[in-house]
Amino acid sequence: MTTSRNSIPGYEILSDVGASAWGESFKARQVSLDRMVRLTLLPPKDQAPHIHELARRNVRLTHPHLISGIDMGECARGTYLVTEWIEGPSIGEIVRRGGAIAEERSLEIALAAAQALDHADRGGLEHGNVTPESLIVAKGGNPKLRGFGSDRKSTLSDDDWRSPERKRGEPVEIRSDIYSLGAVLYYMLAGVHPFEDAAPPAVIDGVVVEEPVPLREVARRIHPNVEALVMRMMAPAPDDRFTSAASLVEELEGVRSKLSEKVDLRRPKSAGPGTRRARPGRSRRTRRRR
Repeated sequence: MTTSRNSIPGYEILSDVGASAWGESFKARQVSLDRMVRLTLLPPKDQAPHIHELARRNVRLTHPHLISGIDMGECARGTYLVTEWIEGPSIGEIVRRGGAIAEERSLEIALAAAQALDHADRGGLEHGNVTPESLIVAKGGNPKLRGFGSDRKSTLSDDDWRSPERKRGEPVEIRSDIYSLGAVLYYMLAGVHPFEDAAPPAVIDGVVVEEPVPLREVARRIHPNVEALVMRMMAPAPDDRFTSAASLVEELEGVRSKLSEKVDLRRPKSAGPGTRRARPGRSRRTRRRR
């Protein structure tokens, strides 16, 4: 799609930044405030009413760890959504470039994401696509969650990070996002995907159950309390996870507090080397179920 620089009053289109289910997005300048924004042209409302409803909800969300909505309106090309423009790498880029992220910093980022999920959940929105690429570290170090792309009826997500129930196409709610955030936290701490070297999935009562590699098998310096937190977030059964983003926030704050007390509950040094670093450019081996 080509868009004239003057086709949307009040905005100067600068460059095309790609397309998604939400439509085609552009880097633009908001003329009145002389600032960079992300402008997305939504698909026609009669073709995607669901996207328009999500856009209206998103633009009303305001939180320090969410990419904020700025404007929504009509132009000659249809409906557009404007959100803040964020400069900074994704968690995926950071880990691919430098390997695992320090334990306390990983927990800080996960706490910010959990707080954002809690805020959205209170507004009736489930993220539906929590991945290392949807979590951005803005200039100054502030984590920002982007890409709210579903509500509780949707099954859209990146396959490598989504919950078992989402993969099965079952109804989902906040505990699905908690699972995905747990997978991202694991990735930050270990530098590898949770299922990089996992055993083949088991079938229990007709349901495929896949267990991640225990975190401290690949990141032995991690505090046992942190491992327990991550593995609970990634429990195969939703009922075994945290019941809400608010309860996850509380637990993350508690674990961070215990870490700051420097209580040494780690394994002896003889247990082996420390965190395994991901090799730059390495991608997870895809496991196909037959």
